[in-house]
Amino acid sequence: VLPLKLSNLYLLPCMDLQNIHDLHLMSAPNRLHVGTSENIFVECQDCLGGNLSVTISVRSSPTKIGLLAETQVTLSSTNNFQSFGQILIPPEKFSNYPYTKLPSAKQYVYLEAKFPDQVLEKVVLVSFQSGFIFIQTDNTLYTPKSRVYYRLFGVTPRMEPLDSSSNARTDNTVSIQIVLTDFIFLNFLVCLCSPGLWKIVASFKNNPDEEFSANFEVKEYVSSSFEVKLSSPSPFFHVDSESLEIDIKATYVFGQEVNGMAYVVFGVMDNGQQKSLNHSLSRVPIEHGTGKAELKRDHITMAFHDIRQLVGMSIFVSVSVLTVGGKTDTKASCQSWRFKVGFEALQCTHTFVFFCRK
Repeated sequence: VLPLKLSNLYLLPCMDLQNIHDLHLMSAPNRLHVGTSENIFVECQDCLGGNLSVTISVRSSPTKIGLLAETQVTLSSTNNFQSFGQILIPPEKFSNYPYTKLPSAKQYVYLEAKFPDQVLEKVVLVSFQSGFIFIQTDNTLYTPKSRVYYRLFGVTPRMEPLDSSSNARTDNTVSIQIVLTDFIFLNFLVCLCSPGLWKIVASFKNNPDEEFSANFEVKEYVSSSFEVKLSSPSPFFHVDSESLEIDIKATYVFGQEVNGMAYVVFGVMDNGQQKSLNHSLSRVPIEHGTGKAELKRDHITMAFHDIRQLVGMSIFVSVSVLTVGGKTDTKASCQSWRFKVGFEALQCTHTFVFFCRK
């Protein structure tokens, strides 16, 4: 038996029941695509004898005057009196060609299979869909002025490779002409888009009203944020000390260590006002998330000749960390260290002058 391979799973059978001995049968897709070859199946069941010539034709509706397509097949004992006929309805046969806009009302045609002693007829819906275009991009998220690589898969309504042409454009002002020379077409565009949601739209030239699209998003580049922590092994600065070391630790929020450069400046808090020590400005490399800054005694004495006049005041430090490539800048400051003249001061108040020995 000849295998039944039609372009659509939905069939429109049409048969002649007048002659029970010679049953004529015609099966076709539930809609005929204009510009695409369609398979029409015809059969004569329980037929014996010589060959049968069957004419398959498509005529305009409702007048049947215009002949849109026609083909002939021969049924014989060799093919078990069943065969396929291929018909192709030319697009130019319709008045709305080249389809600047698809017709709002449905259009139908008459499909006929003319046997020697019988004509089978069926009204079939016409589809102006040229096929399908599948659009893929290499990413879903881009930055402004970056390249957006995309490719188009063009197929017929029967999901076969398509050699045709299409228009592809991005919404708004970007417009690109694309020619499908193969089943897959690869190209790219430079996205001059502002941040937001965008899409690439493609359509067939002979059917521009039907569009296929793929979305992508454009965002400004924002590096992963990180935090900077400052600490010191010493809780204060003794007036006789030579330096105060500050440990810098910079890590991303997801735990990765930062590499870059830290810009550090120290100062003194005097009655709520910050007085910077300009000579303390320095660059400290941050490697594997850590760095070490140093406030030297000379930095202080260059601004304050008598360092003992600063006793009780606080030292502040301001740190700005810049990652490699200068993509991200994070600042941190702290004022937890005070100037002191002694390591400890013990005050005894309300104590007894004498003690009792037991």
